[in-house]
Amino acid sequence: MVSVPTHLVSADTEWSPLRSVIVGHAADSCFPTAPPHMIKATMPEEHFASFRPKNRFPASLLDRADAEVRQFVQILRDHGVLVYRPKAIDWFAEGGYTAAMPRDGLITVGNTVIEACFAWECRHREIELGFSEILADLEKDPVVRVVRAPKVERPDALYEGIRGFGQKDAVNGEVNGTHTVHSHEWAINNARPAFDAADFLRFGKTIVGQLSNVTNQKGVDYLRSAVPEGYSVELLDVTDEHAMHIDATILPLRQRLLIYNPERVSKRALQKLDLFKDWELHAYPYQPAPRENPPRYMTSGWLLMNVFSLDEKKVVVEAGDVEFAEYIRKLGMEPIPCPFQHVNSIGGSFHCTTVDLVRQGT
Repeated sequence: MVSVPTHLVSADTEWSPLRSVIVGHAADSCFPTAPPHMIKATMPEEHFASFRPKNRFPASLLDRADAEVRQFVQILRDHGVLVYRPKAIDWFAEGGYTAAMPRDGLITVGNTVIEACFAWECRHREIELGFSEILADLEKDPVVRVVRAPKVERPDALYEGIRGFGQKDAVNGEVNGTHTVHSHEWAINNARPAFDAADFLRFGKTIVGQLSNVTNQKGVDYLRSAVPEGYSVELLDVTDEHAMHIDATILPLRQRLLIYNPERVSKRALQKLDLFKDWELHAYPYQPAPRENPPRYMTSGWLLMNVFSLDEKKVVVEAGDVEFAEYIRKLGMEPIPCPFQHVNSIGGSFHCTTVDLVRQGT
């Protein structure tokens, strides 16, 4: 039986008992498009050529991905969670990407929902088109505040001055160029606020995030100005030159228990934040297994860390990630397997496909 929350938005951790959530859908998704230097900074090399305008994902893949999402939704409902779903959008006609990954575009902080300032132009109307009706319903609760992203006047301003932008690209002949990413040189500049919500995770009154190829310092400053009073935003020093979203880099399972990806962040970097001084921090000790079918068009094997917590014990994991499930079981968690490999193919996993609206006791 689904329990109806007192307020429509109230969440400030990733692990407290879940009561309501938005879950996306995969139908009609297309490959996202961005300047070639951005694609090279963030996407697997073998799939560069797929990121061109109005290129649909294979229909059979999307059908299977949507079936996986429906199974995930049923798991949530079986656990008493109220689930909101976005409206259907023809992303081919709109020149957009997907409604499958709402976590990239929305973050809930207390009673506030904040829309991301997307760096990628193809995503600028994603929340407006797919999720505006849900946001309007949430705003009927007088305590709920929705902060919508500012309109972008000059999308290419984010790339001006970036090395290689405006040069001819060797892969597909387009003018927009290549870009070698270094430790302090990302695929965007600081011309305007830019951030993806998936570059941030909530730890009570502290939000932990990263600078990345889609999140700049002005984006961090914007988020700091938008969160409710009493919340802070702190940045983690990551070593991933391809950084784009933090939810396959660190994984808080419950209060004071966190797994991290040792290829992207160090224990020392985590402990620089006062928040983690008394946390149990575990480097995931295994290498993710390779996979060719279905292809990981947009992600690496580290997506296995992109799970979704129902509470401080239960965590939904990809059914094929048996080694990972056994690992977190030994840490006292209860993994709930759900097939999700076709959703993985279009750019994310359980955490990406959700926006948790109410978590009890946060």
